Amino acid sequence: MDNNEIKVRKTAVCTEKTVLDTTCEQPIEKDIVLPDYYPDIFRVLRCCVTPSAEPHSVSGEKLSYNVDAKIRVWYLSEGSNKINCIEQDVGFVRSAELDSDAQDSVVYISTKCDYINCRASGSRRLDIRGALSIRIKAVSSADAEIISDAEGAGIETRKERVTYPAKRLAATKRITLIEELELSKSKPPIGTVLDSSCRVIPKEHKMIAGKLVTKGDCELRVMYTPSGDDEDADVQTMSYTLAFSQIIDIDGIDDDFEADVDISCTECEITPKQGSATVAECEIVLLVRCRAVKYEQGQMVSDAFSTIYQTRLTAADGCTKKEDRTVCENMEVSCTVTNNDEGLGSVLGCTARCSNVSSRYDEDSGRLTVYGNVFFEMLGRSSEGMPVFIEKDEAFEKELTAEGDIGSCTVEVCAEAESCSYRLTGDSSADLSAVVAIKAKIRENDEIKLVSGIEIDSESEEQKPEGFCVRLCRCEEGDGLWDVAKRYRASVEAIRAGNELDDEQTLKGVLLIPSGTANSTAI
Repeated sequence: MDNNEIKVRKTAVCTEKTVLDTTCEQPIEKDIVLPDYYPDIFRVLRCCVTPSAEPHSVSGEKLSYNVDAKIRVWYLSEGSNKINCIEQDVGFVRSAELDSDAQDSVVYISTKCDYINCRASGSRRLDIRGALSIRIKAVSSADAEIISDAEGAGIETRKERVTYPAKRLAATKRITLIEELELSKSKPPIGTVLDSSCRVIPKEHKMIAGKLVTKGDCELRVMYTPSGDDEDADVQTMSYTLAFSQIIDIDGIDDDFEADVDISCTECEITPKQGSATVAECEIVLLVRCRAVKYEQGQMVSDAFSTIYQTRLTAADGCTKKEDRTVCENMEVSCTVTNNDEGLGSVLGCTARCSNVSSRYDEDSGRLTVYGNVFFEMLGRSSEGMPVFIEKDEAFEKELTAEGDIGSCTVEVCAEAESCSYRLTGDSSADLSAVVAIKAKIRENDEIKLVSGIEIDSESEEQKPEGFCVRLCRCEEGDGLWDVAKRYRASVEAIRAGNELDDEQTLKGVLLIPSGTANSTAI
């Protein structure tokens, strides 16, 4: 091998990075004209929007996706206490520009309702205006090569034993669950479904050859008005738990992989079964996203220099395993709602959901705080028996117990209202309370920079001191053998042998250094 050439050995790794993370807004403008068989509008109680965004397709540098939103409006007719519900679906076709690096990415799209306003423009028409937020995140995987060894041209290398991603896999699957829900014997027959929700609780993920097995529960909540002509009949609620188990084909996966599985509900439709007043038909659509990675261990070059020539190194990020820690804690968030004008005779049901969840880290105190809002909704009856609907937003903060310094970590937080309860506290007020489950995923950032390329300038040799063969070096506090060798462009082994040093020995005092000087670039 020529003295001016470097011979390197490389190891293939599979890196991952976020290539797109953006949020856009989708306005909602909808005029609803009531069908002939619906009663006239006297008073609007509630308007809500449930958005979703799937599926998507990538063509060139353009991402196309559909945004669907279900609008529900509760209203009363004049002289009636019965709650009517009108539903409308709206859809939008959207697109976003992607960078070239994002062409083979895994794309995540999430939606939320920022606000919604509804007013009756006449007795048969509803004017609805609002806006949705759409967040798009694209995560890209790419193959890279990291230098595991190098020799020639006076190259000295420092090696680290690291855990690196050798292979990554990704898969997405839509699951449709169809079930029949039986009412309890104490409940009246279903007339109109006012609201339905689904909370997904993942339980177990297992990988076998070429397949991912995922299990969990869907917690359903249904609110409905009874059938019949009794306008004073109370709104009813029912809760169900449906277990699911699905097998997803993923070529190449086995139990050597570590999987990150996310399951979300994109659609929950519950309707009375035709011909049966005590059975409801339920259709749930779940979206399962899986990202799996296989890790291996090996020696990789984390720094290098030449004792002969000036050297330039190329560093690679995202090539080592990032340790994740998950912190889960629960808290209770409460608020008081009032109906001063008409009083509050009873509560028919209440719900809660979390929004605007974020976190902040105080480096001085080492405290991680999660904060956000809980949006409460309560349906009840006034002292005179009229339906009333009350909304209230309550801010919350929770300091999490997170061990270690996380100032340089990436923190992702989420919060979910697991349950909501109420207690009447007076003639016109009630206390609402929600149990909020908070989860923070703390990911360590790369501490080791690995080398993916080494270049030498064979026409620019390091300047050699003349007239002597060794130099004296007074070690500074914290100096290691590699630091001294790189500073003087000397062989690590020559310094070790000449000073009879051990690998782990702390350097102090004066060392003998073979002839050399420092004039090179580093990572």
